Amino acid sequence: MAILNFELALKVFDKNVALQKQRAYSDASIIEMIDKKVIHTREVINDGNKVINKLGFNESFKLLSLLAFLNHDIGRFMQARLTKSFEDIKLTEMGLGDHGHLGKLILLLGVINEEIPDTRTFDGVITDVVNNHVSMTVNEQDLSILNDNILNCDAEQFYLYADQNTKNCFTNALTQIVQDVDRLDIYHQILDGRWSPSTSDDKINSLVFKRFYKGEYLNINELKTLGVWNPNVGDLVRLSFIDDIKLYSVAKVIVEERIIERLKEMRNNPHLLDAFDYTKEKLEKRMKKSDGIVLTKHK
Repeated sequence: MAILNFELALKVFDKNVALQKQRAYSDASIIEMIDKKVIHTREVINDGNKVINKLGFNESFKLLSLLAFLNHDIGRFMQARLTKSFEDIKLTEMGLGDHGHLGKLILLLGVINEEIPDTRTFDGVITDVVNNHVSMTVNEQDLSILNDNILNCDAEQFYLYADQNTKNCFTNALTQIVQDVDRLDIYHQILDGRWSPSTSDDKINSLVFKRFYKGEYLNINELKTLGVWNPNVGDLVRLSFIDDIKLYSVAKVIVEERIIERLKEMRNNPHLLDAFDYTKEKLEKRMKKSDGIVLTKHK
């Protein structure tokens, strides 16, 4: 039976981070970027642990999930060194895809062999989650697997003997968990003072508000191209990320920690007071209609 050793994985992760810092040749700006992503990773692990506990994962699936949380942004450290930026477009221009794809390559080039020695059972699920967490849209039907009894079995037995469709469903569900928790940390970064987004007195274009209240995806690059971007629009875009959260357990953390209310108070943006209230109300409605696992879209 494969043994998932999270302490060993942490040591391998730290070694990889140290290697990227060493290759940065003491560039203080790159090292600062790397350090911030290390903190982000730790917070994703902490929040992810809350979520999988609420989902009732057994110990073997918990360890598997923790490895996904640990490695989800492993590509960011090399990205910082190579491009001095976290803009994925610069990786794309180098033929390296996005930071998820780069992370998968790093894992396959040896990191995952060190983290999970003696078995390759879990290589596919970890590398797929890391590769897909940036841009994959997970089908809500795949999340229904979290309602099943499969989580009562051993994770290795599941990935050895379940049919491929069932395995794909859980891998995709884990990808969604990582995506949701990743978004959750965006709010924690602001609330904890790790990141202080710019503010301004600029009004938000009515087009942006219209798209927000219709629940449409707010594409940052498109908004900049249209000339309607300003720091207040950035606040609205970050608030809209809550619409993309699909797991009831993550929504429960948002409510329990009063994240929307605290963000509203901290940002104190007169242009967005109604938007915060609207988002809170919409999330509560989605939770009431949930089966306890999946949040369906509400418009």
